[in-house]
Amino acid sequence: MATASTNFSAAPSASGYLYQARLALALCLRHVNADAGVEVGIERLDDVSFERDGTPLELLQAKHHIDRIASLTDKSVDLWKTLRVWSEATAKDPTLPARTRLALVTTGRAPSDSAAAMLLPPGTYSEGKTRDPKAAAALLVAVAEAGRNQELNAAYAAFMALSPTMRASLLSSVEILDNQPLVTDLDKTIENDLRMLAPRGQAGVARERLEGWWWPRVCKALMASPVESISVLELEAKLDDIRDGLKRDALVADQEHVDPTTDEIADYERRAFVRQLKAIGVGGNRIEYAKRDYYRAFTQRSKWVREHLVFDGEIARYEMTLIEEWQPRFQQMRDRIGDGGMTDLEYRQAGQELYSWVEADARFPFRTVTHRFLTVGSYHILANELRVGWHPDYETACATEEV
Repeated sequence: MATASTNFSAAPSASGYLYQARLALALCLRHVNADAGVEVGIERLDDVSFERDGTPLELLQAKHHIDRIASLTDKSVDLWKTLRVWSEATAKDPTLPARTRLALVTTGRAPSDSAAAMLLPPGTYSEGKTRDPKAAAALLVAVAEAGRNQELNAAYAAFMALSPTMRASLLSSVEILDNQPLVTDLDKTIENDLRMLAPRGQAGVARERLEGWWWPRVCKALMASPVESISVLELEAKLDDIRDGLKRDALVADQEHVDPTTDEIADYERRAFVRQLKAIGVGGNRIEYAKRDYYRAFTQRSKWVREHLVFDGEIARYEMTLIEEWQPRFQQMRDRIGDGGMTDLEYRQAGQELYSWVEADARFPFRTVTHRFLTVGSYHILANELRVGWHPDYETACATEEV
């Protein structure tokens, strides 16, 4: 493995390939719900390509530099290697520039008055400057004719092999997109586009889930022979799935600090869950806390149901989780007691130990909500129905009044 102290680190090359894949995702999002027939390719027709029925709509060369010091001067290796690719493609198909957008996406910078600066997209120029492919062509021809970089001789030759008209046509289709985010910063770009698709505050989670699907999908496409393209429809379907999942997960517990009315508190005094607590000797403020938790859990669950935020059977499954967590603990208490011989005080003490577990330790999430009031209050709802209990003989102890 190469280290930072060697001259043979693979990090720049590796980051470049990762950049292509992550950039493709970021750019693909603009086609969502707009261009159903568009497909994106990585290392297919170019570094990144957008196609329809195999015909390129956009060809992108991606140049990533970890240190951001790259500069697209007229003699830039990045610029000329890109021009070689597109010049050779244009020589094979002279109609390519007329029907295809050609973009060089780079983390580097196009210096003022350079050919690259003259090929920035329309609308990016400051006052007094305009896009000028003709002037860019003149600068590039001068560099190619000088031919002072043997490494770029093939690129110079490919560009100069085009007729002046074809060179002008090629550069008219070229756009330089400089100062682009590093591969590590593309998460912000992707999340910004996802804000319109994800619930409020969930763009980061949506991106993580989307990239969790994207990377294996890219690997699958690259391993195909020939390399596959990825349909925007696939991306749309995954985004729909993520959006639905986030809606399901995005439960808001907004009843955490509401309190029952005086009349409701008085009504609760006759309820079975209060009688259960009194049967084990719980009193005073702890009963008031229990009433409050019962009320908050009941109103929260009812609100989720009214707003259609929970699925059929979801609350029932949650209650079954609570019951199954209670069952072995209740049975352990009964086993310690045995067949009898304990005083009523000892029965109460055993029940208090079990109820103390609910008060202090029982915290079971309802989907993503882990608030104390929801678990404790739901146990009181179950206790009110005599589906759980705290006294070893709770059904008998609480059978004197209606539930």
